[in-house]
Amino acid sequence: MSVCTTRAVAAIITAVTVAALGSGCDIVSSIKNDGVSNPITPEQSRAQVVDAAREIVETLGLQAIEPAYFWHSSCNDQGDPPFRGEMRIPYPLAASFEASDAEVAQMIQRLQTKGWTTDPGANTHGNAVTKNAVSAIFYPQNATDSTRSIHLSGECRDVTTTKETKGDVEDVNLSRP
Repeated sequence: MSVCTTRAVAAIITAVTVAALGSGCDIVSSIKNDGVSNPITPEQSRAQVVDAAREIVETLGLQAIEPAYFWHSSCNDQGDPPFRGEMRIPYPLAASFEASDAEVAQMIQRLQTKGWTTDPGANTHGNAVTKNAVSAIFYPQNATDSTRSIHLSGECRDVTTTKETKGDVEDVNLSRP
C-alpha cells in the first residue's frame, strides 16, 4: 500500500472515530442489542400492551373481568432477552359457542374501524388483530374455562429484562386513571 493510500485510510478512520465520538448516544442507541435494533425499556414494553388493552376494552365497551394480567415474556425458549410485554384480558362467557363466535366476529369488525388489522396468514387458535406492533388474539370459548380471554403480545424489543428481573404476573386495572 502506498504512503498516500495509508494516509487516506488513516484520515477516514480518524473522521469516522471523531463522528462516532461526537454523536455519542445517537450511535450507541442505534447499535443492535441482542439482535434488536431500537430496543425499548421494560416500562415501554409494559405500556405498549397495557395501552392497547385499554383501547380494546374502551372500543368494544367490553365488560372485562378484573383484573387483567400482565407479564414480561422471553421471546425465545432459553428465557433470555429480548423480552416483550404480554397481557390476558378475561371477559364473560357467551351463552353458547355459536354466540361467542358471532360476538368475536363483531368485536374484530369494530376494532378494524379503529385501525386494527387482521392477518389471514396468521397461525393461531383464535382470531387475531394487530395494531402498532401489538397482536391481540381472541381465543374461542372453551367448555372447561370459566371465562373467555384476549391475549395481547407486544414487540420483542426489551433487551433490559432478564430471567431474574422479569418479575411475576401482575394484576392490571384497565379503567382509565
